[in-house]
Amino acid sequence: MFRSNISVLLILFCSLSALLSTSGFAIELTPHKATYTAKIKKGISIKGKAVRELKKLDNGEWIYRFDVDSFVADIDESIYFSWLDNKVVPRKYKYKLSPFLAKNRTNKYTFDWSTKTIKGTYNKKKWLIEDIPDNSFDRLGYQLQMIMDIKANKSDMFYQIVRKKTLNQSHYRIVGDEVIDTKFGKLNSILVTKIRAKKKKRKTHMWFSKDYPVLLLKMIQIEKGGEEYEIVLKAAKINGKKVKLKSL
Repeated sequence: MFRSNISVLLILFCSLSALLSTSGFAIELTPHKATYTAKIKKGISIKGKAVRELKKLDNGEWIYRFDVDSFVADIDESIYFSWLDNKVVPRKYKYKLSPFLAKNRTNKYTFDWSTKTIKGTYNKKKWLIEDIPDNSFDRLGYQLQMIMDIKANKSDMFYQIVRKKTLNQSHYRIVGDEVIDTKFGKLNSILVTKIRAKKKKRKTHMWFSKDYPVLLLKMIQIEKGGEEYEIVLKAAKINGKKVKLKSL
């Protein structure tokens, strides 16, 4: 049961959002590095850390990386993409999960926007998705896009996300403002929730900083069995400078 709980935490780490900044009417990506920790409702902490880092490459493209280093499993995930007209345009995605005492799992795919296709391999098995819509994203890129949409005050956000070898639509909604307790003190936040079918008991809630709407402060996921998992921000840097959050 404990190992199962930790596995859920690792999945939650994969859902953390990115840091961006704004300039004028356009939303600009800002190089950053953020560290997160997690715990189970009963207070069990995961021994390890999750780090997300966004960098701009010399050729004008971007790379967004996500790495987890823990005693249960390691995760190496990345996406190469372009930032055009306030939109993430994914190009090449890679994912590798290295669990303790189990086989590695890999998923790689490439977006070809000229032919509207995605070609990839999942655990060495090839697959192809054709006629992809413009709002198709990888598991990292859609998170950057969500932040832009939050900045644009969109109340409902829909994304077609590649998972293994299929496209699945995800729906997120801005619920409103809320004051939350954090390691930095009481902070104003923007609450976003994932919309699921009414029969689904699983729930996901995310709190973004009101002062820095691009910064995810906390995420809570409640499983159908009632288990609760929490992810919180430990530290973050934007353009190499430490982010200082002012409490109320």
